[in-house]
Amino acid sequence: MSSNFTVKKICEQCGQIFLAKTTVTRFCSKSCNSKNYKQQIRNEKIGKSNEVVRTVISHQLQELTSLEFLSVKAAAKLLGASDKIVYNMIRSGRLKATNLSARKTVISRKDIDSLFELPIQTSADAPGLEDCYHMGEAQIVYNISEKALYEIIKRNNISKIQAGKFTYVAKSALDKIFNIQ
Repeated sequence: MSSNFTVKKICEQCGQIFLAKTTVTRFCSKSCNSKNYKQQIRNEKIGKSNEVVRTVISHQLQELTSLEFLSVKAAAKLLGASDKIVYNMIRSGRLKATNLSARKTVISRKDIDSLFELPIQTSADAPGLEDCYHMGEAQIVYNISEKALYEIIKRNNISKIQAGKFTYVAKSALDKIFNIQ
């Protein structure tokens, strides 16, 4: 039984309008059909390749997380950073490392994990806001610039308290540094 009607359709491959003799026809020609088939095969192969790469990368990261000591390259890969950043962190003292030889530096996994830990302040250690200077007040009281104040806080590991949009520093900690009694 043949059909006596035609339906206007849009080819899924090339996007042109064509007259189809059935309602399930998807392509305007055999060449568009084969191009679509080849594209599907190509996409499947690319998908399989991407999946293999994903599994290899996740396996490598699992290996890195299981090691106790890491090289600088491995630490950089684990942190998602470059070797240069890791060396800068070592040089600045934010990350502890050990030189085994002139060409081999290792970093403890615990030290890398400690980068992401927040310092724990007990309520007894934390001063109230009445015992703190606002950053602008500290600059005026000690007659120093903003950059100098931040450098002093960073160098001496003084904790800052964030309250709303303001940052506060303990008066006693700054008085100790500037020798004020």
